[in-house]
Amino acid sequence: MFNFAQQNSKVDFKTLHATLIPNPIDKSISGDVIYQFEVLKAIDTIAIDAIKMDFTNVKINGKTINFKNSGKALKLFQGFKKGKNTLTFNYKATPKQTLYFIGEGDQLQIWTQGQGKFTSHWLPSFDDVNEKVIFNLSVSFDNQFTVLSNGKLKSVNDSFNDKSKIWHYQMSKPMSSYLVMMAIGNFTKQTSKTKSDTTLEFYLDQRDAAKFETTYQYTTQIFDFFEQEIGVKYPWEIYRQVPVRDFLYSGMENTTSTI
Repeated sequence: MFNFAQQNSKVDFKTLHATLIPNPIDKSISGDVIYQFEVLKAIDTIAIDAIKMDFTNVKINGKTINFKNSGKALKLFQGFKKGKNTLTFNYKATPKQTLYFIGEGDQLQIWTQGQGKFTSHWLPSFDDVNEKVIFNLSVSFDNQFTVLSNGKLKSVNDSFNDKSKIWHYQMSKPMSSYLVMMAIGNFTKQTSKTKSDTTLEFYLDQRDAAKFETTYQYTTQIFDFFEQEIGVKYPWEIYRQVPVRDFLYSGMENTTSTI
Protein backbone atom coordinates (compact mmCIF):
# COMPACT_ATOMS: atom_id res chain seq x y z
CA MET A 1 0.00 0.00 0.00
CA PHE A 2 1.48 3.32 -1.07
CA ASN A 3 2.04 5.86 1.69
CA PHE A 4 0.38 9.02 0.37
CA ALA A 5 1.24 11.02 3.47
CA GLN A 6 4.87 10.41 2.56
CA GLN A 7 4.22 11.43 -1.06
CA ASN A 8 2.47 14.66 -0.06
CA SER A 9 5.52 15.75 1.92
CA LYS A 10 7.74 15.23 -1.12
CA VAL A 11 5.53 16.07 -4.13
CA ASP A 12 3.03 18.89 -4.59
CA PHE A 13 0.60 18.62 -7.51
CA LYS A 14 -0.43 22.14 -8.51
CA THR A 15 -2.82 22.12 -11.47
CA LEU A 16 -4.68 19.77 -13.78
CA HIS A 17 -5.88 20.65 -17.28
CA ALA A 18 -7.89 17.85 -18.83
CA THR A 19 -9.86 17.60 -22.08
CA LEU A 20 -12.44 14.85 -21.64
CA ILE A 21 -14.77 12.95 -23.96
CA PRO A 22 -17.59 10.98 -22.29
CA ASN A 23 -18.96 8.22 -24.55
CA PRO A 24 -22.55 7.19 -23.72
CA ILE A 25 -22.48 4.33 -26.25
CA ASP A 26 -19.96 2.23 -24.32
CA LYS A 27 -20.29 4.24 -21.07
CA SER A 28 -16.63 5.18 -21.10
CA ILE A 29 -14.59 8.34 -20.74
CA SER A 30 -11.28 9.25 -22.37
CA GLY A 31 -9.09 12.26 -22.04
CA ASP A 32 -5.87 14.19 -22.49
CA VAL A 33 -4.39 15.26 -19.15
CA ILE A 34 -1.73 17.79 -18.18
CA TYR A 35 -0.53 17.87 -14.57
CA GLN A 36 1.87 20.48 -13.23
CA PHE A 37 3.69 19.28 -10.12
CA GLU A 38 6.67 20.15 -7.98
CA VAL A 39 9.10 17.67 -6.46
CA LEU A 40 10.08 19.01 -3.04
CA LYS A 41 12.33 16.18 -1.85
CA ALA A 42 13.90 13.07 -3.37
CA ILE A 43 11.32 10.36 -4.06
CA ASP A 44 11.51 7.04 -5.92
CA THR A 45 7.91 6.70 -7.12
CA ILE A 46 5.06 9.15 -7.64
CA ALA A 47 1.52 7.73 -7.72
CA ILE A 48 -1.74 9.06 -9.14
CA ASP A 49 -4.88 7.11 -8.23
CA ALA A 50 -6.53 5.59 -11.30
CA ILE A 51 -8.91 2.64 -11.09
CA LYS A 52 -8.81 0.23 -14.05
CA MET A 53 -7.63 2.76 -16.61
CA ASP A 54 -5.53 2.45 -19.74
CA PHE A 55 -2.71 4.95 -20.36
CA THR A 56 -0.81 5.98 -23.47
CA ASN A 57 1.68 8.72 -24.43
CA VAL A 58 2.89 9.20 -20.86
CA LYS A 59 5.51 11.95 -20.83
CA ILE A 60 7.28 14.01 -18.20
CA ASN A 61 8.80 17.31 -19.27
CA GLY A 62 8.16 16.38 -22.90
CA LYS A 63 9.99 13.04 -22.84
CA THR A 64 8.33 9.62 -23.09
CA ILE A 65 8.88 7.61 -19.92
CA ASN A 66 8.33 4.10 -18.63
CA PHE A 67 5.58 3.77 -16.06
CA LYS A 68 3.64 1.14 -14.13
CA ASN A 69 -0.12 0.72 -14.23
CA SER A 70 -1.13 -1.27 -11.14
CA GLY A 71 -4.83 -1.18 -11.98
CA LYS A 72 -5.28 1.12 -9.01
CA ALA A 73 -2.67 3.80 -9.73
CA LEU A 74 -0.45 5.28 -12.40
CA LYS A 75 3.06 4.98 -10.94
CA LEU A 76 5.89 7.17 -12.18
CA PHE A 77 9.50 6.32 -11.39
CA GLN A 78 11.59 8.21 -13.95
CA GLY A 79 11.84 11.51 -15.82
CA PHE A 80 10.98 13.91 -13.02
CA LYS A 81 13.40 16.28 -11.31
CA LYS A 82 13.48 18.37 -8.18
CA GLY A 83 11.43 21.49 -8.74
CA LYS A 84 8.73 22.05 -11.37
CA ASN A 85 7.63 19.27 -13.72
CA THR A 86 4.94 18.72 -16.36
CA LEU A 87 3.22 15.35 -16.79
CA THR A 88 1.08 14.60 -19.86
CA PHE A 89 -0.82 11.47 -20.86
CA ASN A 90 -3.91 10.06 -22.55
CA TYR A 91 -6.25 7.70 -20.74
CA LYS A 92 -9.48 5.77 -21.08
CA ALA A 93 -11.75 4.28 -18.42
CA THR A 94 -15.06 2.43 -18.31
CA PRO A 95 -16.10 3.11 -14.71
CA LYS A 96 -18.40 0.75 -12.82
CA GLN A 97 -19.18 3.50 -10.34
CA THR A 98 -18.84 7.26 -9.75
CA LEU A 99 -19.59 8.22 -13.39
CA TYR A 100 -23.14 7.33 -14.41
CA PHE A 101 -24.97 7.34 -17.75
CA ILE A 102 -28.75 7.62 -17.23
CA GLY A 103 -31.32 7.38 -20.03
CA GLU A 104 -30.69 7.73 -23.74
CA GLY A 105 -31.35 10.00 -26.70
CA ASP A 106 -32.41 13.50 -25.72
CA GLN A 107 -33.22 12.16 -22.23
CA LEU A 108 -29.59 11.20 -21.58
CA GLN A 109 -27.96 12.48 -18.42
CA ILE A 110 -24.37 11.91 -17.32
CA TRP A 111 -23.27 12.77 -13.81
CA THR A 112 -20.63 12.04 -11.20
CA GLN A 113 -20.72 11.22 -7.50
CA GLY A 114 -17.20 11.28 -6.05
CA GLN A 115 -17.89 11.59 -2.33
CA GLY A 116 -15.03 10.21 -0.24
CA LYS A 117 -12.36 8.95 -2.61
CA PHE A 118 -14.05 7.78 -5.78
CA THR A 119 -13.20 10.38 -8.45
CA SER A 120 -10.22 8.18 -9.36
CA HIS A 121 -12.71 5.81 -11.07
CA TRP A 122 -13.26 8.34 -13.89
CA LEU A 123 -10.42 10.89 -13.63
CA PRO A 124 -6.79 10.13 -12.68
CA SER A 125 -6.57 12.05 -9.41
CA PHE A 126 -5.93 11.65 -5.67
CA ASP A 127 -7.93 9.69 -3.12
CA ASP A 128 -6.05 11.49 -0.35
CA VAL A 129 -8.13 14.57 0.52
CA ASN A 130 -4.97 16.39 1.64
CA GLU A 131 -3.69 16.59 -1.95
CA LYS A 132 -5.41 19.71 -3.27
CA VAL A 133 -5.17 20.71 -6.93
CA ILE A 134 -6.57 23.44 -9.17
CA PHE A 135 -8.79 21.41 -11.52
CA ASN A 136 -9.61 22.82 -14.96
CA LEU A 137 -11.83 20.58 -17.09
CA SER A 138 -12.72 20.92 -20.74
CA VAL A 139 -15.45 18.53 -21.89
CA SER A 140 -16.29 17.70 -25.50
CA PHE A 141 -19.87 16.58 -26.05
CA ASP A 142 -22.94 16.76 -28.29
CA ASN A 143 -23.87 20.42 -28.75
CA GLN A 144 -27.55 19.69 -28.03
CA PHE A 145 -26.67 19.17 -24.35
CA THR A 146 -25.41 21.37 -21.54
CA VAL A 147 -22.14 20.44 -19.80
CA LEU A 148 -21.47 21.53 -16.21
CA SER A 149 -18.31 21.26 -14.12
CA ASN A 150 -16.49 23.11 -11.34
CA GLY A 151 -15.62 26.77 -11.54
CA LYS A 152 -16.37 29.41 -14.11
CA LEU A 153 -17.33 28.60 -17.67
CA LYS A 154 -14.62 30.42 -19.62
CA SER A 155 -15.74 29.54 -23.15
CA VAL A 156 -17.69 27.15 -25.35
CA ASN A 157 -16.00 26.31 -28.64
CA ASP A 158 -16.77 24.19 -31.67
CA SER A 159 -15.24 20.74 -31.44
CA PHE A 160 -13.69 18.57 -34.14
CA ASN A 161 -17.08 18.18 -35.82
CA ASP A 162 -20.15 20.36 -36.22
CA LYS A 163 -22.20 18.23 -33.83
CA SER A 164 -20.00 18.75 -30.75
CA LYS A 165 -18.78 21.61 -28.60
CA ILE A 166 -16.03 21.88 -26.00
CA TRP A 167 -17.00 23.46 -22.69
CA HIS A 168 -14.02 24.99 -20.84
CA TYR A 169 -14.31 25.34 -17.06
CA GLN A 170 -11.66 26.97 -14.88
CA MET A 171 -11.02 27.03 -11.13
CA SER A 172 -9.01 29.68 -9.32
CA LYS A 173 -8.18 27.79 -6.12
CA PRO A 174 -7.17 24.21 -5.25
CA MET A 175 -9.54 21.58 -3.89
CA SER A 176 -9.64 17.87 -3.05
CA SER A 177 -10.25 15.45 -5.92
CA TYR A 178 -13.50 14.04 -4.53
CA LEU A 179 -15.11 17.45 -5.10
CA VAL A 180 -14.56 17.37 -8.87
CA MET A 181 -17.86 17.06 -10.72
CA MET A 182 -19.40 16.78 -14.15
CA ALA A 183 -23.07 16.84 -15.14
CA ILE A 184 -24.44 16.67 -18.68
CA GLY A 185 -28.07 16.88 -19.73
CA ASN A 186 -30.82 18.80 -21.48
CA PHE A 187 -30.81 21.55 -18.87
CA THR A 188 -32.36 24.99 -18.85
CA LYS A 189 -30.90 27.76 -16.67
CA GLN A 190 -31.80 30.83 -14.66
CA THR A 191 -29.35 33.12 -12.83
CA SER A 192 -29.30 35.44 -9.86
CA LYS A 193 -26.82 37.61 -7.94
CA THR A 194 -26.21 37.79 -4.21
CA LYS A 195 -25.74 41.08 -2.37
CA SER A 196 -21.99 40.40 -2.40
CA ASP A 197 -22.11 39.95 -6.21
CA THR A 198 -21.68 36.18 -6.38
CA THR A 199 -23.31 34.68 -9.47
CA LEU A 200 -25.85 31.93 -8.77
CA GLU A 201 -26.85 29.51 -11.54
CA PHE A 202 -29.97 27.36 -11.23
CA TYR A 203 -30.54 24.42 -13.57
CA LEU A 204 -33.47 22.11 -14.25
CA ASP A 205 -34.26 19.47 -16.83
CA GLN A 206 -36.01 21.25 -19.68
CA ARG A 207 -39.17 19.26 -18.98
CA ASP A 208 -39.24 20.78 -15.48
CA ALA A 209 -38.77 24.41 -16.56
CA ALA A 210 -42.06 25.46 -14.91
CA LYS A 211 -40.68 24.48 -11.50
CA PHE A 212 -37.93 27.10 -11.15
CA GLU A 213 -39.81 29.28 -8.68
CA THR A 214 -40.80 26.49 -6.33
CA THR A 215 -37.38 24.84 -6.54
CA TYR A 216 -35.09 27.85 -6.10
CA GLN A 217 -37.24 30.67 -4.70
CA TYR A 218 -35.23 31.11 -1.47
CA THR A 219 -31.70 30.31 -2.63
CA THR A 220 -30.51 33.91 -3.07
CA GLN A 221 -31.97 34.94 0.29
CA ILE A 222 -30.27 31.96 1.97
CA PHE A 223 -26.91 33.02 0.53
CA ASP A 224 -27.36 36.59 1.71
CA PHE A 225 -28.45 35.43 5.18
CA PHE A 226 -25.47 33.13 5.73
CA GLU A 227 -22.90 35.67 4.56
CA GLN A 228 -24.36 38.28 6.89
CA GLU A 229 -24.88 35.90 9.81
CA ILE A 230 -21.46 34.22 9.61
CA GLY A 231 -19.59 37.33 8.52
CA VAL A 232 -17.63 35.42 5.88
CA LYS A 233 -18.10 35.85 2.14
CA TYR A 234 -18.68 32.76 0.00
CA PRO A 235 -15.11 31.89 -1.10
CA TRP A 236 -15.70 30.84 -4.73
CA GLU A 237 -16.59 32.90 -7.81
CA ILE A 238 -19.81 31.09 -8.65
CA TYR A 239 -22.38 28.69 -7.21
CA ARG A 240 -24.67 26.44 -9.24
CA GLN A 241 -27.20 23.72 -8.48
CA VAL A 242 -28.43 20.98 -10.79
CA PRO A 243 -30.93 18.20 -10.02
CA VAL A 244 -30.28 14.98 -11.95
CA ARG A 245 -32.26 11.79 -12.38
CA ASP A 246 -31.65 8.75 -10.17
CA PHE A 247 -29.00 10.45 -8.03
CA LEU A 248 -27.65 8.11 -5.36
CA TYR A 249 -27.99 10.49 -2.42
CA SER A 250 -30.00 13.56 -1.50
CA GLY A 251 -27.21 15.82 -2.72
CA MET A 252 -23.48 16.26 -3.18
CA GLU A 253 -21.93 19.63 -2.43
CA ASN A 254 -19.11 19.69 -4.95
CA THR A 255 -16.98 22.82 -5.01
CA THR A 256 -19.01 25.60 -6.73
CA SER A 257 -21.53 23.08 -8.12
CA THR A 258 -24.03 21.03 -6.10
CA ILE A 259 -25.70 18.02 -7.70
